[in-house]
Amino acid sequence: GFCAFITGGGLLHTAVADLLSAAMNRYTGIFMGSPGLVQLECNVISWMAQVVGYDTQKAFGCFASGGSMANFIGILVARRHYLSEHELSQSVIMVTSETHSCIPKGVMMAGIPQSALCTVACDSEWRMDAQSLDSNITMQQQAGRKPFLVVATSGTTNSGTVDNIRKLSEVCQRHNVWLHVDGVYGAAFNLTKRGRAVLDGLEEADSVAIDLHKSFFLPHGTGMVLVKERQRLQRAFTLGSTAPYYPDFDSCDVNFYEMSPELTRSFRGMRVWLPLKLCGLEKWREALDHRLDWTQYFVDELRHMSALGVEVTTEPSLTLLTFRYVPPNVHSDGHADVPSTTLSQQLRHINVLLLKFINRRGHLFLSPTTLPDGKFVIRICILHLRLSMPRLQAGLQDIRDGVEEIAKESLQSPTRAEEPPAKRMRLDSRGTDLSPPLSPQPVKVQPPIDVV
Repeated sequence: GFCAFITGGGLLHTAVADLLSAAMNRYTGIFMGSPGLVQLECNVISWMAQVVGYDTQKAFGCFASGGSMANFIGILVARRHYLSEHELSQSVIMVTSETHSCIPKGVMMAGIPQSALCTVACDSEWRMDAQSLDSNITMQQQAGRKPFLVVATSGTTNSGTVDNIRKLSEVCQRHNVWLHVDGVYGAAFNLTKRGRAVLDGLEEADSVAIDLHKSFFLPHGTGMVLVKERQRLQRAFTLGSTAPYYPDFDSCDVNFYEMSPELTRSFRGMRVWLPLKLCGLEKWREALDHRLDWTQYFVDELRHMSALGVEVTTEPSLTLLTFRYVPPNVHSDGHADVPSTTLSQQLRHINVLLLKFINRRGHLFLSPTTLPDGKFVIRICILHLRLSMPRLQAGLQDIRDGVEEIAKESLQSPTRAEEPPAKRMRLDSRGTDLSPPLSPQPVKVQPPIDVV
């Protein structure tokens, strides 16, 4: 029932694969070190390129430790392709308020000043606005600066928003700007028919970061970046000369030390190759389709609670959504005699109480967040490998029970709904519980629905 963050699951197949990889302990940084295993990893990269929609004859990529490093490599490849050393101070990177925090960090590590980051306006669904992007790029160019990179997101971690990649790619092509897609959470949904409709245009991106420990349910440490043009990836990490003790490699060989920042690297290909070979890609497609179905069911059930005051605050593009509780006697648009800040604080307090109620029940574990418009909301990501429909149904009942409990308390104390003294908790500014852990209530755990 852990739906607070976009986290991985764990497959027995990958544990076996890691055991084999560790036992062999072969070096895969250069082709001659282990030709068979390097080719196996190339096959996996080719499979992932097909998932994104790339031409596998032209595209290539490399493994990374996770989504943050995959995004960093994408930024670095764009920088090496478009910028000379003396242009760094004039460079511009287009992002939004919903862009993940690893992007500014990657910009810093790439040696690009933070002043290069330019925040583009979002539309009403918190997606990067293509028209605003177009005008921003034009304005920066006229000011003598060099916009070279746009970072789109296919599934933001805050609200689940998927940028309109098709429209953004058209703008980038018109201005000759690199389009990188942070697909760490959402790109895997391109396996499904509904996901492809949401991610329309993904194949037009110059690079895509994907984290297989999220929507592919594989172990942590299985990130990947895919680049549409293989030569661009190789040029980013190839120096003019190599160490004198390296032989002259065949130009057809794949040497991963020329494709990423790593020279010494672990062999990550087996943990992807083995489960895919044993189970087939269709199992992952079915698992993602199930979670899309469950998400739609969850949203529909929340809407059925609208009479109680439950409000869906962000519609799910994939499997992440937010909601909140607005008691019928409290209007989110404010009153003439009630300051908006007071109303916002009251709604925040109410939803903190609801969140704590849900999490204490133990069927689902959710997290708080604040949307760009300032609303304090409850966030759920319906993705975990071992999540089941019975748990979701129990969680929905917990929401109903929590709303009714808070409404009952507010009737007894109209000024502010309070918890019974024995249940009080200390919270930080984001609503995170800082109080000592309580003894958990017994939970009847439903058997998981296996992906394989």
